[in-house]
Amino acid sequence: MQMNIAKAIGITAIVGGHVRWEIFGALFPNYSWHVPLFFFIAGYFFNINKELFSVIKKSLCKYLGWFYGYHFFFGGMTVLVYLWFDRLYGKMPTFKTLIISPIDSTPFWFNVANWFLYQLAISLVVFAIIMFFLKKIKEKYKYIIMTLFFLICGIAAVLLAKDNFQASHGVMKVIIKTLITLFYIYSGWLYRNKLETKVQFNAKWLCIVLAAQVILLRIFSNGYHLDVNQAKLFHNMSPLIVPFTGIYLVLFMSKLLAPLVKEGSIIDKIGRNTLHIMANHAFVIFLIELCIFAIDGIPYSELPKGLLFRYYKINKYQFLYTFGSLVICTYIGEFINFSSRYIKNKFPATPRQ
Repeated sequence: MQMNIAKAIGITAIVGGHVRWEIFGALFPNYSWHVPLFFFIAGYFFNINKELFSVIKKSLCKYLGWFYGYHFFFGGMTVLVYLWFDRLYGKMPTFKTLIISPIDSTPFWFNVANWFLYQLAISLVVFAIIMFFLKKIKEKYKYIIMTLFFLICGIAAVLLAKDNFQASHGVMKVIIKTLITLFYIYSGWLYRNKLETKVQFNAKWLCIVLAAQVILLRIFSNGYHLDVNQAKLFHNMSPLIVPFTGIYLVLFMSKLLAPLVKEGSIIDKIGRNTLHIMANHAFVIFLIELCIFAIDGIPYSELPKGLLFRYYKINKYQFLYTFGSLVICTYIGEFINFSSRYIKNKFPATPRQ
């Protein structure tokens, strides 16, 4: 339940960030911790003892399957929205934009947040292969060598990223994103297997983390944000340090809320459906935007020409956009999961002879 709550907080930060809402204010900017949190959680649940091929197969089938399912759907939606509203959000579907472009970036703006699913599949596969070899190291030296290896991965990502917080492209972009996310995945795995019982969550340590956050803000100044999607990392140690104060705060809140959140509650459902919220929220916010236009009597010819950060009267409606899309996308996920279970029960797989 604690990690479900953490995911619910994290996805709220991601959706809120796309409508310019910092859920913890300026002290913990969304873009300093929300994406690392999800890779951290992926590492937390990673099982080093599972057979390598099954881990690779599951990661690719699950995350790339959902990615391309939604990718093709939103490619179609891009065409329909262009025909109905004369707005082209991203690029038109072609063989390149449907199959090749997602390796580097998502060409359909309705699907833009789904870069995470593609990258998570790549990073988990690479992580599984690396851990397959590193786990063979003697227990005495294993954690030291693992930590040094993934720390080097993180440092390499920072050094390979372009200076002045510029975006990278192509193969280099994928390499940088993979290296930095391997560091976050390992951090979650290390926390689960070595540090969870040692890290303290109390008022004293919360005050220490808050004080450290203030100091880090002063040290790194403008170099405090991360844009993992564009491989935009400042050339300092901030990408390797600052996400963890935000992650600590989220875990602290999760532990505090866990006794109060019941299984099946809306918070629990949001945490269970973060994949579908990630995939659908940009489009659902667009639909909410259309409803506001209709209520306000504004012609659709005045629709904004962009989506994320540019929705209609974004400051006025940012809470409606955030929580409206969270709830709608959650129940989209619930419906998909229910339908999947129903089909599996109705048409069970035939056992192999």
